Amino acid sequence: MKKLLFLSVLLLALTSCIETKKGDGEAEKDSLAIADRQTIEVGIVGDGTSMHSLEFVSQSGDTLYIVYENNAVGGLACGDLISVEYSEGDEELNAQYIVNLTALCNSWVASDKYGNSYLTLDKNGGASYVGSDFPYKKWTICDGCLYLTKDETTDKFDIVLLTEDSLLLKMDEEESVIPFAKTDHVPVFK
Repeated sequence: MKKLLFLSVLLLALTSCIETKKGDGEAEKDSLAIADRQTIEVGIVGDGTSMHSLEFVSQSGDTLYIVYENNAVGGLACGDLISVEYSEGDEELNAQYIVNLTALCNSWVASDKYGNSYLTLDKNGGASYVGSDFPYKKWTICDGCLYLTKDETTDKFDIVLLTEDSLLLKMDEEESVIPFAKTDHVPVFK
C-alpha cells in the first residue's frame, strides 16, 4: 500500500511538464504523453533487464520491454524505481531518457566558498535546499533533467552524473557544475 501511494504521489509530481495521453474514443491511459508520441512513466526495473533491453514494470503492473542505449542516468538495478521517457517505434519501444529515482531521492551536500549547501529530494516529489537562498519545495523529472520549483519559478538542471553517492548538476545556461555528495546528516536551520 505504501509503494502504491508513493508511486501515485510521484506520478502527480511528474505531471507538471507533461499532458495525459488520450486516444480517439479510448479511455484515458495510465501513462503520460509528451511531444511526438513520447510517453513518460514511473515504475520498477524488472529482473529481465539486459544490456540494451529494459524490462519495465509500470505502476499499473504492466510489463514493457524498452530498448535503450547507455542513457540510464544513475544506472539500472533490479527493483530500482525509475522514470522512463520512451517513444513508440515501428516495432519496438525506444527509451529517450531513463533516470534512476532510487539513486536520486536522497540527501546531498555541496561544498562551495560560502560553506555547505544541502539538497534533499524525497520520494514524494518534495525538495528542500538548506544553506542558500533557494527555497525549493518540489522536484520533477522531464526530458532527463531535474526541475526544482520554488514558489512560482522553476530552475532546470542537467543531471551530468548520478551514482549511488555522487550527483553532478549543471544549471541550465550555466557553465559550472555543482558537485554533491550523498549525506546522512542534514542540519535544520530555524
